[in-house]
Amino acid sequence: MNTAIIAAHGKLGFIKENLKRLEGFEIIIAADEPEDELLELIEKHNLKATISKERRGKWKALNDAVAMANGDILLFLDSDTRIVDLDFPEDFDAIEIRKEVNPSTAMEKLANIDYFNMLLASKLATKFNSCLGLNGAAFAIKKDVLMKLGGFRRKINEDTDLGLRLSLNGYRVNTGGKALTKSPSNLKDWFAQRERWALGGAEVLIENFASIIKKPKLWVPSLFLLFPALIGFLINLLLPNNVILKILYFILPLMLFLPHKLLVLALLAIFEWQLMKNMLAIFISFILWSLVVVYLSKKINYTLNFAYLPLYFFFYSPIWTIVSAASLIKMLLYRLSGREIRLKNWKI
Repeated sequence: MNTAIIAAHGKLGFIKENLKRLEGFEIIIAADEPEDELLELIEKHNLKATISKERRGKWKALNDAVAMANGDILLFLDSDTRIVDLDFPEDFDAIEIRKEVNPSTAMEKLANIDYFNMLLASKLATKFNSCLGLNGAAFAIKKDVLMKLGGFRRKINEDTDLGLRLSLNGYRVNTGGKALTKSPSNLKDWFAQRERWALGGAEVLIENFASIIKKPKLWVPSLFLLFPALIGFLINLLLPNNVILKILYFILPLMLFLPHKLLVLALLAIFEWQLMKNMLAIFISFILWSLVVVYLSKKINYTLNFAYLPLYFFFYSPIWTIVSAASLIKMLLYRLSGREIRLKNWKI
């Protein structure tokens, strides 16, 4: 027997649809602050459930549900995620289920590119028999493995923490199946989600930094997969600085004997040359990155809106990179000061 544990906060989500897809599974609902519609569904289908009128924290709700589970394999789903296909390869300890967004807004279309990047990073990790973290919206794990690891820990991102612990303890993580998940449809909700993701990722990174840094073949390409904006930053960092041109840019205005028009044209030429050189390098990197994304998405049959690639590369990814960097600094400061971080609308 396999067990599906569906985490729900308040709303019913796609639980009805998932019940049809999960015939033969033991179903357990881990619900915090459930609405009447969710309670009625649990009662109607006589589902096993662990229910709290107050928010426990996702890690605690999942652990409570695991204690009730009888299955050898545990499938974890968020209520806003709908299973499309399940594929559990035999040679695995945990499965990162491929996730896609069924987008309608521009923000969702951009976020779907993120989920594609996360899938690539997961596939890359399997090549190194490793894992940088699971995405809790949909994944599966052998119950005995989860028990040996001590279940979920009290973390902002309990899923990222679990995935990394799987890797550090030598367990095998594969990718398989498919699920459709929800993503924030507006910028405000996106920032709230990404701040949580970034702080949770920073928490796990700081705690396990000594182990992660020893695997550069894994984390270096994963960084560029998850944060393509780093490509442009690195190019600007590595481009040789033309010292002579910079000196001329500051000296020319002092050459009062030169005709005014000639002076202006010379300064403009130096400025435009530096600008065009940087823009050309960034543009070429975008073209190369886009070609790779298009090729790999078609190869694994992942649906992306290619028209959003420029917006993603030049705006979305830089914002996400800055949020992540700022969150890492914030988490470091909290750790050094001994304070516990708190998040709005999220229970740790």
